[in-house]
Amino acid sequence: MARDRDGDGVNLLVPAAGLPRVGRRSFLRGAALLGVALGVSGASAGCSGEPACNCPPPAAPPLPTEETDRTLNIYNWSDYIDDKSIPAFQAHRNVRVNYDVYSSNDDLLAKLRAGPTNYDLIVPTSQFIPAYLRLGLIQPLRRDLITNLDNVDKQFVETDYDPGLKYTVPYQWGTTGIGYDTRKVPGGKIDSWKALFDPAGPVQGRVSLLREVVDLIGCTLIYLGKDPNSTAAADLAQVTDVLRSLKPRLRKFTSDTYKDELAAGELVMAQGYSGDIFQARDENDAIDYVIPKEGSLGWVDVMCVPKDAPHPINAAKFINYVLQPKVAARISKYVSYATPVSMAKPLIPAEQTSDPRIYPPDSIKLAIVTLTGDRIAKWQAVYDAVLTG
Repeated sequence: MARDRDGDGVNLLVPAAGLPRVGRRSFLRGAALLGVALGVSGASAGCSGEPACNCPPPAAPPLPTEETDRTLNIYNWSDYIDDKSIPAFQAHRNVRVNYDVYSSNDDLLAKLRAGPTNYDLIVPTSQFIPAYLRLGLIQPLRRDLITNLDNVDKQFVETDYDPGLKYTVPYQWGTTGIGYDTRKVPGGKIDSWKALFDPAGPVQGRVSLLREVVDLIGCTLIYLGKDPNSTAAADLAQVTDVLRSLKPRLRKFTSDTYKDELAAGELVMAQGYSGDIFQARDENDAIDYVIPKEGSLGWVDVMCVPKDAPHPINAAKFINYVLQPKVAARISKYVSYATPVSMAKPLIPAEQTSDPRIYPPDSIKLAIVTLTGDRIAKWQAVYDAVLTG
């Protein structure tokens, strides 16, 4: 059964009739205080305080469950939440949300590495989490405050980047593919990476690639028929050659503007993320999305708390809020990405949950790339050489 212990529309942290909410921990703390008031001491309980006493050590003080500053600073991808969830959280939690956006994982990582940011919640893509952990940029979650964590599908719990979800919680997941204008590509339909990496004459100059290390290099490796996790020097040299030769036929590298440019007809094809392309389709029904037949990349965007977050308790409560099936469904429906909360799916329109481009079947080849070991340095070197060369 899905657990919705933080119901949307009812503030469960506000005590009924002004009385404090009593849980087991607060009950025991209250009982201890009552014992002091009644004059119960260690000596009266049979402990004399002498060295031979086997009294248990004093219990650690309970962790706080409220912030004195009712503020939450969120740093997320652009166009990645519906228009109701933030206002509802603010109203029901009496927390003021400051919401900023970024356009790429590289920008986010650089911002956190530069020093304190004042952000309480960030949403990087899962393949970057090993780097965040290695650099000490994120802190363990307050799982005691994330009571809806059981709502996460099991496939997102035991992962290679964060086994058991100690530092991260999945937000949305999707695929990287090609968005295109059906009226302007030859034949009105494409199904291969070749269309993007070797664009036909009329399309040249109206194509964009993602400004993201993993998507750019991983998908180029797939196009070349290589292992999408490869770090082989020969494979990466081919990637560099392909992308450098393609640059004169591109319009740009971008991770945030391609959606609007596709919808406006300024681009004919764009390497992009599934939900972004579907949002462009909402503005222009000639836009379509394809996961190329050679396969592609799957990914998960995850919520986590920076190590120096000033309001980690409020961040944990927002994570808990997002994991409610009703809220998860509302966000997923709006952004057109897949939800990691299975009990949210019945609340999402069937045309979304049955669409193989949003929820791909097992027959579609998807690879997961994680930036670990020497892959980080080798792929970054290729990326820099392509974009600056």
